[in-house]
Amino acid sequence: MKIRVTLFLLLLFSAGINAEAKSYAKHNKGYFFDVGVAFGGTFPKSGPTAIFEVYTTHGYQFSNTFSLGAGVSTYNTENITVYVQFRFNLRSINESRTSYPYLALRGGYSWSTWTGEKWGDDKGPIVDPRLGWSFYTKEANLRWSIFLAPSFYQIHFIPKIGLAFEF
Repeated sequence: MKIRVTLFLLLLFSAGINAEAKSYAKHNKGYFFDVGVAFGGTFPKSGPTAIFEVYTTHGYQFSNTFSLGAGVSTYNTENITVYVQFRFNLRSINESRTSYPYLALRGGYSWSTWTGEKWGDDKGPIVDPRLGWSFYTKEANLRWSIFLAPSFYQIHFIPKIGLAFEF
């Protein structure tokens, strides 16, 4: 009985190792997600305000150059944004390339969590174009990216720079 349990645990452990051995050297067609942070500031008429954004995007990679996703983000815990993202890699991804540029366009709707008399009084559409560069680190089997984004929300201009980890 102990031998059967030991063999079962070894098989389970080896299956877990194989599942972790996925290579991020290229984007395969199928499900993807990323998580990231961005830093920037809003520039309304009354003066600039620093922002910190945390976000996650989940979607489908249709080819080596195009993906479509949806996600949620928050600015300083004061705004919650739901968005759709179109992403175009400017080079075809393959295992010999360790980096490539991309363009992404996010469009969504944002609600405030604190402004106004009731939750969500400050709300509206948001447009977030991004220019980024994605990197593959062979040693860590990790894909990550940096980006610049001149976002627009109501009368606010929100330039930001960000970092994302892609899975």
